[in-house]
This record gives sequence, structure tokens and C-alpha cells, in this order.
Amino acid sequence: MTAIKAYLLRLVLCGFLVSLAGALLRGKRAARAVTLCGGCLMILTTVRPLLRVDLSRLPDLMTGMTKAERAEAAREKNDALLRRLVEEQTAAWVEEKGKSLGMQLTCTVTARTEAGAFVPDSLRLTGSWTEDKRAALSDVLSRELAIPPEKQRWVGG
Repeated sequence: MTAIKAYLLRLVLCGFLVSLAGALLRGKRAARAVTLCGGCLMILTTVRPLLRVDLSRLPDLMTGMTKAERAEAAREKNDALLRRLVEEQTAAWVEEKGKSLGMQLTCTVTARTEAGAFVPDSLRLTGSWTEDKRAALSDVLSRELAIPPEKQRWVGG
């Protein structure tokens, strides 16, 4: 509240100064010059607090979020999209490898964050296969995706 009081006091004092300067001068030209200068001074005094406003910290009128909040929301959305892409593309790759080995399976992938990137962490494989084909695919997954057999959950058989 003290900031508002100080602002109003500055306006009153500025108005008083402009009036006093106008009363002291005689002549039409001098009065016009003082009126012009006084008006400019009043405008600057009135608008000065707006110059200190940090517009990036104000909430957006449409979303109600600040710039930092919008950036955080965008980062979270991008992370979710990247995670989903990694999981979907890895699942498609694993299903294709299984198909090339003659297996009928579907794969669900869970990704984790590692050094700022998403990498496949664990797999859930459902379908039908023989033990030899399962061992062969498990070996491929361990070598190429670095997913150990402990993190490969095989459902079916």
C-alpha cells in the first residue's frame, strides 16, 4: 500500500510544481512552453511505474500461466511425446525382430531417462514362441538394446 501512496504523492507534487511554474510566468508564449513541459512531466510521472513492470512475469491472458510456467508445461509435454516415441518405435523394432525369427508377439516397452535422453528400460513380450526362438530374441535384445533378461518379461509361450 505504501507504493500506491508514494505514487499518488508524486502525482500530486508534480501537479503542484506544474501549477506553480505556470503561475510564476507571465506571457502567452512562456505559459504555453510551461504547459507543454508540465504536461510531459505529468505523463512521465504517471507512466514511470509501467516501465518497471516485467512483462515476462505477468500471466498470459488466454492460459493464465506465466512465461516460466508455459515453458515448464511445454517441456513436460515434449518429454512425454519423446518417451512415447521411443517406446513405440522400440516396440515396433522388437516385434519386427521377433517376426524375422518366426515369432508371433506383441511388445510393450517402458523407457527411462538417462543423461537427458529416453532409453528403453524394460520389455513385456506376449505371444507364442519356442524356447530356442525366445533365447535367440532375448540375446538380440540384450546385445542391441542393452536390456538384460531380468528386464524382459515374457508372457505366453
